[in-house]
Amino acid sequence: MTQQTEASLMRIFNSVTDPFVIYDRDYYILQVNPAFSATFQRPPELLLGRRCFEVLYNRHEICDDCHVREVFATGEPRVREMLLTLPDGSQRHFEVHSYPVKDNDGRIIQAFEHSQDITERRHLEVQLKTSEEKYRTIVETAREGIFILDYKARFTFANECLAQMLGYTAEEFLGRTLCSLMDEEARVRGRAQFNQSRQGQALAQELRLTRRDGSPLHCLVSVTPLMVGNNFYGSIGIVTDISQLKQVETELRAAKDALAAQTRELQKTQHQLETLLEIARQVHTKGSLADILQYIYDILRKFFPEADPLFLILDSGRSAFLSLEDCPAKVAAPLKRLLRQLEKNAAMGEILHLLESMRENKIVTRGQNNFLPPPLRQAVEVYPAWFGLPLMAAEDCIGFFLLGSPSPQKYAPEDLRFFQALFAQISGYIHQLVVREEEIRTLRQKVSERSSYGELIGQCDKMQEVYELIELVAGSDATVFITGENGTGKELVARAIHSRSHRRKGPFIVANCSAYSPTLLESELFGHEKGAFTGAIRQKKGRIERAQGGTLFLDEIGDIAPATQILLLRFLQDHCFERVGGEETIMADVRVLAATNKDLFKEAEAGRFREDLYYRLNVISIPLPALRERKEDIPLLCQHFLEKFNAKEGKQIKRISPNTLQVLMDFDWPGNVRQLENAVSHAVIVCQGDTIGRKHLPRFLKDKPEEPASTSLAEQERRLILRVLKEANWNKHDAARRLKLSRSTLYSKIRRYNLEPNAPIV
Repeated sequence: MTQQTEASLMRIFNSVTDPFVIYDRDYYILQVNPAFSATFQRPPELLLGRRCFEVLYNRHEICDDCHVREVFATGEPRVREMLLTLPDGSQRHFEVHSYPVKDNDGRIIQAFEHSQDITERRHLEVQLKTSEEKYRTIVETAREGIFILDYKARFTFANECLAQMLGYTAEEFLGRTLCSLMDEEARVRGRAQFNQSRQGQALAQELRLTRRDGSPLHCLVSVTPLMVGNNFYGSIGIVTDISQLKQVETELRAAKDALAAQTRELQKTQHQLETLLEIARQVHTKGSLADILQYIYDILRKFFPEADPLFLILDSGRSAFLSLEDCPAKVAAPLKRLLRQLEKNAAMGEILHLLESMRENKIVTRGQNNFLPPPLRQAVEVYPAWFGLPLMAAEDCIGFFLLGSPSPQKYAPEDLRFFQALFAQISGYIHQLVVREEEIRTLRQKVSERSSYGELIGQCDKMQEVYELIELVAGSDATVFITGENGTGKELVARAIHSRSHRRKGPFIVANCSAYSPTLLESELFGHEKGAFTGAIRQKKGRIERAQGGTLFLDEIGDIAPATQILLLRFLQDHCFERVGGEETIMADVRVLAATNKDLFKEAEAGRFREDLYYRLNVISIPLPALRERKEDIPLLCQHFLEKFNAKEGKQIKRISPNTLQVLMDFDWPGNVRQLENAVSHAVIVCQGDTIGRKHLPRFLKDKPEEPASTSLAEQERRLILRVLKEANWNKHDAARRLKLSRSTLYSKIRRYNLEPNAPIV
């Protein structure tokens, strides 16, 4: 092998991102790549020439189950999973591949290994198993077959309904593949279709599965992939038995071929059955309660174009009706009127008690209205014709459906049977969506209640998004690009990322790129050698070198000169650099966070910033909102700064007056949070009492015309509610959350104060 070929192979070996190591027959380490040294946190000089069991396991003799020994003994590759403890005390799961290296005579002379860190995959598999246990109770009560597949398409769970469909026990599914249950024709189509699930595509496919006794089962299989980013970790699927529908469809098709003419009633029946079959295909592709109710509404309009559908759906605790705020107005508006009337008549308890006692899916029409409680009967009497039926999931009533027609009509029995079958088919899935969406809302509520994150203060939606992004990127070494106006807290975000990363024990070095001339900035970043330029009387380490093992924060990166941009681009690509005036290439294990108040995309388009550097920096972007875009956080920020400067100045100021706080809320703050902090600092220094008033504010705030203060508590409440409603764009659910009120209380206050979107805040 030529020296050039050998050097080329070594470059390839050293550039591989997975850890690689080569052993001789006595288990001595001959060569490691940089990824191996970085993963096991040891420099090559502490690894080369030593035995693997000494440096990796702190042992003095070879391990009993040594996979390298097996490779030398058998000459065959080996794959195994291992849990290793790294020098920093952390434990990581690795999938280790071992291979023999043979000479021209076939003798094994060396062995090499490469490892893949599968800790995250193992963690996600544990999460998947925990989630599976959490939802097991729900899915076991479902009227459809439900299963979970791992990333190799093997069953990890099957509910009792699926077991009964196919004649197996739930345990007998474990480890089998879905394709093993199909006949040959279905297996060919199914394998091609289900490969799409690995690419993140949900699908619904009619298949013939084979029961244990060999008989076929016609069913609809809906599969949703479980993805984390672009990684596929398995699938969850639902099996609906459509054998009877298939049989009916076949019989109707045969009857259509046999009969020259069909009556209108038979055509309608066929259409309804085909609609039910289409619903069976489509309903499980609807990902939210709003989507499925919109889908049902569209079906209803085909039968009764002028009618009002009323969905009285219970929450997961079966203690109240959902207001369906997220549904379109045509679905939510009739329900809102009905709920308002029932609340007015204090009839909710009586209706909930009635639904709790229901055990069958029985149609109720206007002629049988004695079945309904008087308040509900009175509410639907406004419709000349109506019918209703309970929504049953297993043996529990999860709600009630009413259809009110604005004109007198007689409902055909086949129409009533159609809707009875329709809701019998989808009620269980509706209940699953209700439970899932309430859990999601609970989690989001917990997140939205977070009012601070490290040194960052704020609880508005935009700041919650910033907190979530910090959580997501903190564990990575990817470059993060923080954007926002001056004073929005870009350095605080960078510090929060560093403090939550695995580099938190390393240094956090800040370099303000706008504070130095181009020549001086290059020296500040990369360092210089003695004599590199006039005044360089000694060697100096740059900020990159000082950040070794930690984080480098490049503030105002949009101001660096073109020449320095080229050097920085090379460092970001290779993580190596040379000091100014030096020839030695230095490797740096440094994570880079960058920030700017400029639009670097436009700067790159204008040729003032390198486009390749822009894309190298903009791996993950965190945009920070201006203070004027999150004014609801101003009271929280003011309280934080008041406590901070009380401690600094040795004062005990208790509060900021309401009028003063209103002035702070009304100002647009071009200097953002930093300007607000300085204003509060000024007020604390000037104030001699226990309350900060308008007279204590800086001149640029005192000179604004003062609005007359209202002495009425009710008027102050009206102004507060109206302002929050306008900030929430009249989203009452969001406004109620910000005001920490129930939606019913907010609605009553809106009516009391006669609030409208165009009402002035006075």
